[in-house]
Amino acid sequence: MTPLNNMALGASADYVRRANYLPALVERLDLCQAETHRFMLVAHLFDDTMRMIDALAGIMDFDAIIGIPYSSGSDATRTKWQSRYGSIVHCPKTEDDFKEALAAAIQKSFLQCRSSGQKLVIQEVGGYVVELLHERFADQLDLVDGVVEITKQGVWRAEQLNLKVPVLHCADSELKRLEAKRCGETIVRCLDGLSRDLGNSLAGRHAAVFGAGWIGSGVAHAFRRLDVIPMVIDTDPLKVAEARLSGLQAHMSPRELDKCDLIVGAAGRLSITEQVLRQLRSGCMVASASSRRIEIDVDYLETAPSADIHPSIRAFHFQNDNGYDERQICLVNDGYPANFIPGSGSVADEIVELILGELIVLMSDITFYPYEPGIHRITPASEALCTQLWIEQRDQL
Repeated sequence: MTPLNNMALGASADYVRRANYLPALVERLDLCQAETHRFMLVAHLFDDTMRMIDALAGIMDFDAIIGIPYSSGSDATRTKWQSRYGSIVHCPKTEDDFKEALAAAIQKSFLQCRSSGQKLVIQEVGGYVVELLHERFADQLDLVDGVVEITKQGVWRAEQLNLKVPVLHCADSELKRLEAKRCGETIVRCLDGLSRDLGNSLAGRHAAVFGAGWIGSGVAHAFRRLDVIPMVIDTDPLKVAEARLSGLQAHMSPRELDKCDLIVGAAGRLSITEQVLRQLRSGCMVASASSRRIEIDVDYLETAPSADIHPSIRAFHFQNDNGYDERQICLVNDGYPANFIPGSGSVADEIVELILGELIVLMSDITFYPYEPGIHRITPASEALCTQLWIEQRDQL
């Protein structure tokens, strides 16, 4: 039997069908060149992001395109993107280099804004830009018309600031909820693949998921479809009740962690603490489902000697309390999101593009309407516009 991935590689043009959703959305919005604004993009540099940039060409051209290091810091990504967009693309490899590249790009855009009388609009992922703007550029925020954010993590970080700029987001939109569910499935598919690489099956094994939000719930339900026995932990009693009513085992505090072969953090904060890690059985795989390296106490793990047992798994070796037996904890993707393992695949493009469509709408809104400093969610009407067009496009295939 021919593998599906080989079928896709050899498929004819009639077999591979893709809607032109993003260009159609730009046309539906009747967007014209935004002469009063400049634009910057901070993102995971994937093919779907490239299609968004191309759909906006000549309308919202970016001064700089900066990749998130853990997803876009490879030489291959840099070569691919710079061959298409040139020197405006930056692919820093480390968090420190990323912050400096971002600061330099912001300063350069500010200089251009002052000379041209334009304002800057920044689309980002994860809240990096908002923090940096307030840390280093507090005296130049009059040049920023707004920031567009895609993640809950970014919104949470913005909420901690005394915001001097508007932050528009689709992080909790209904379309984002649909995407988060598929993201949970992707994470489980990645972990299943890693387990298979090690010669093991997840079926019949116990797993704990910290966080019963959209992604955490998606992870837990996807585990169950693979015959894994999942337990969900969340401090919010409403989320625990919802999880239980959907048929999941759910608690407000962890229990029986020593039975688990797999632990996933999806709380959007440090959830897999030193206390949790100390309770895990030898060989337990630990992974993150958040948008940053925040779920797992990697510093604690790194107090122990370690060795790579797989290109995406590092095993840390701890001595048990008796001083003789050794316990091994297996960290996935160095604590970064499991679904960002190179070659792991992600949420289907046609679903991701729904969210990218919302980002286009929000960026357009900033250029047309004045917003007060603070956090502004995408409107239901804008969500409906994106969804209706997506349905129309899908029905034409």
